[in-house]
Amino acid sequence: MSTPAEKAMAAGVSVDLVMLDGCVQAAFLADKLKTVKYLPIRDDDILLCTYPKSGTHWTWEILNMIVAGKAEYAKHWQNSAWLEYRTEEELEELASPRILHTHLLPSQLPDAVWDKRCKVVYVRRNAKDCLVSAYSQYSKQIWKDNPLGIRSYTGTWEAFVDLFLDGCLIGVPYFKHTIEWINISEAHKGFEICGLQYEDMKKDCVQEIRRMADYLGRPLSDTTYQAISDACSFKKLKHANEKIKDQTYHFHWQDGSSGYFRKGTTGDWKNWFTVAQSERFDKVYEERLKETFPY
Repeated sequence: MSTPAEKAMAAGVSVDLVMLDGCVQAAFLADKLKTVKYLPIRDDDILLCTYPKSGTHWTWEILNMIVAGKAEYAKHWQNSAWLEYRTEEELEELASPRILHTHLLPSQLPDAVWDKRCKVVYVRRNAKDCLVSAYSQYSKQIWKDNPLGIRSYTGTWEAFVDLFLDGCLIGVPYFKHTIEWINISEAHKGFEICGLQYEDMKKDCVQEIRRMADYLGRPLSDTTYQAISDACSFKKLKHANEKIKDQTYHFHWQDGSSGYFRKGTTGDWKNWFTVAQSERFDKVYEERLKETFPY
């Protein structure tokens, strides 16, 4: 019987994949992932935790501005603070308070995150939009360390939907990731995280910025909240990441595309899913999360 990693490669994922802790991972990242649990954590570290394509860049920039107390872009890409990708030495170079981001499960993070009661911000997004965004990136993306210049995914949209629902895409499967994070209070009694919804951020970004600032104990003026919201609009943030920021940690993408910034909208899944695909997705979603798909 094929492993999820083998199924993914057979369906068109062109990256060499392996199984690690029951999840599909890129082979070149496997050794690094084994060390994440033991990375040094500082008392004032802030962790941004998301499933891929859930507004990570957006929220990370907002958090940096809250900490800075002004609407000023961080120097580097968010990849400079990617917990499971950067080396220990690179992470140590970051000034405190560090705003680290990760796509890992709570159980995969260093125990010190919970022991030190670090601030944790978790963002959840409509799963169908996550899927569409991931497909669009994978099908255009060329990994930084790929010498052949091959797109990360060369298969069909239909096969990609199957890989997502079957937990065969790179990283922690969506349903496993969501279940662990929404049940975090059961695993760590009394630990308070700041839970956000991508769609709420799109409706009223200022209000969600205020919630994050209050959680971090860094309240700001209403004028500053509005300035941060404006600076982190999709168009302005895309421009900043591609034209203003230091590109040291920027990956290389096919056709010069950033790969990360596509539309930044909600509900685009309706332009991709067939009725049959949507119904199947809803059924799996309800079975796994014990809730009706809300969108």
